[in-house]
Amino acid sequence: MARNTYIDAHLHLQDERFAGIIDTIVQQAESAGISRMFCNAVGEGDWAAVTALAGKYPGIVPFLGVHPWFCSHQKSGWQTRLADLLTLLKHQGVGIGETGLDTIRADDFELQRRCFIDHLEIAAALDLPVAIHCVKAWGALLDTLETVGRHGTLPRMMVHSFSGSTETMKRLVEFGCYISYGCGVADSGRQRLQDTLRQTPLTSLMLETDAPFQKNPALNDTVFVTGEHNEPVAVTALYRYTARVLNIDSDDLSTHLVNNAAIFSNQTADR
Repeated sequence: MARNTYIDAHLHLQDERFAGIIDTIVQQAESAGISRMFCNAVGEGDWAAVTALAGKYPGIVPFLGVHPWFCSHQKSGWQTRLADLLTLLKHQGVGIGETGLDTIRADDFELQRRCFIDHLEIAAALDLPVAIHCVKAWGALLDTLETVGRHGTLPRMMVHSFSGSTETMKRLVEFGCYISYGCGVADSGRQRLQDTLRQTPLTSLMLETDAPFQKNPALNDTVFVTGEHNEPVAVTALYRYTARVLNIDSDDLSTHLVNNAAIFSNQTADR
């Protein structure tokens, strides 16, 4: 590998904060060596925007789904429309997300859970990967995966912006989940999460920016386009930070994560 290649495992390039500067954002990411960016929708209203970005920029892999905050906002029949759209896009690389469970914004947590299961079932039926959001609902997430796995097949899964315990991480890995850490892991006060990062198997590890969210001043060894929000280029600093935490050569880390990312972008890779 001539130079490090990076994957941004979760972000939202369709966000209005990138309006008018998206070309520059993507060009900078590509120049920095970021070969894949997994761009996640939050609801049916931005599926078209996410797919359009993926059509324009080869490095963007679209993930389409309904964020748990917005389950109650979707029109009836969204599951069928999602499955139909994913079927059309499957040949070019697509995933499902983001979906999941979140008790911070849970007007109807049972609706969230049903919505999450719908995503898992669509993903299993179409053999597509899923990006999972989870906030303060780790027990419910594990219970749901166990229930779905007992009665059917679990799809390929990545838990994005992981913030749970080491024990939760280990149980998720047992379910076959990949664990993606966001820029917040570099905060000086996140020692427990950093310890969990150290214990995460390299074969199950991913890194992400969640741009435009989670900008972290601790990751200050990179140049942003505007500096107002997080940007995909920040994942290069997150890789460097993680290589130091894991005491691993940065080339080796990059090789592992590129291989891990392959199963989320319809590329061949051994699990």
